[in-house]
Amino acid sequence: MDNSWESLDLNGPAIKKAQKKNEAKSREIAGQFLECFSTDAGKYVLDRLTAITLDRPVLNPNSSQFGAGMREGQNTIVRQIYEQLALAGDKKKK
Repeated sequence: MDNSWESLDLNGPAIKKAQKKNEAKSREIAGQFLECFSTDAGKYVLDRLTAITLDRPVLNPNSSQFGAGMREGQNTIVRQIYEQLALAGDKKKK
């Protein structure tokens, strides 16, 4: 770790190096999601996950605040998959 004042510079070499490393890791992760969910089985699973999460209401008359939070957490996981696939698609075009 760089303990110099330069490491605090948002346009400095230490930050740019960390950004490049993070972008590379982001591309790698998104690529793995794309590889997984581009298969027939992956598409089937993603459709199923969508049907049992995003396509269902978060709240119903018997929902508690805790239950609603759990449901929204499930939705967030499926949204994250879609975000990774979109990111992989964008990175693939570049």
